[in-house]
Amino acid sequence: MPHEIFKPGIRVLIAACFGAVGCFLQASPSVAQEQSSSEDPLIPVCIPRVASGFVKCNFENGDNYVGHIVNGIIEGRGVYVYADGHRYDGEFRNGKPHGRGIFISSEDARFEGNFQNGNIVQGKVFFPDGNRYEGTFRLVSEVGGDKVTSQPSGRGTFFFNNGSRYVGEFFAGQPFGRGTLIRPDGSRCEGQFFNENLDAKATSCRFSNGSTYRGELRQGVPHGHGTLTNPNGQRFIGTFREGRFVRAAQ
Repeated sequence: MPHEIFKPGIRVLIAACFGAVGCFLQASPSVAQEQSSSEDPLIPVCIPRVASGFVKCNFENGDNYVGHIVNGIIEGRGVYVYADGHRYDGEFRNGKPHGRGIFISSEDARFEGNFQNGNIVQGKVFFPDGNRYEGTFRLVSEVGGDKVTSQPSGRGTFFFNNGSRYVGEFFAGQPFGRGTLIRPDGSRCEGQFFNENLDAKATSCRFSNGSTYRGELRQGVPHGHGTLTNPNGQRFIGTFREGRFVRAAQ
């Protein structure tokens, strides 16, 4: 039975990168062709000066756009580079990312997938530390705030850079619901997960040495009440702490 396991912090990783996407999605530029005024910093200077066609544009706030416009609005294929280092390369509709696209944050997190009305709805996220997420996304509002961001929600898989992975349900950027935690050695735990630390209940685990476990998990290891059965049939019923059996049930 394993005594150590990764401490994932899935929600922290996802939220940090999606905070950057939130800033990116708030800017849905309209490419008008008149010289900008001091009151509208998003009006660019474009070459050539056409209402529809392929253009190269510079915005007063430091943003740049290369791609297609239709009637003065970003539409079709293009690349939008933000002054703070974010970049989107893909399809636009009515001035917003819509269709297939790639967003790369200034922290080098890479988002590939399908966008709708400025929000990623399905795809992959590659993090600089080697972790990645594949699955679906939904809009989530901050509790007590007005910020809305796209977060992993629904069915997905989070791949850890140590070779482990979580496959199952997500909500608001963290595991929440039925899922399976799989380690590189083939050990796996199935159950009801309910936070970013991979705490779970009603789990059924099978370890690579042939042992099995039924019970509660904390940070992906047996913790709380459970039953461990060794390959030779010996059973340990009681309380576990950080993967170790500490007290038999009374």
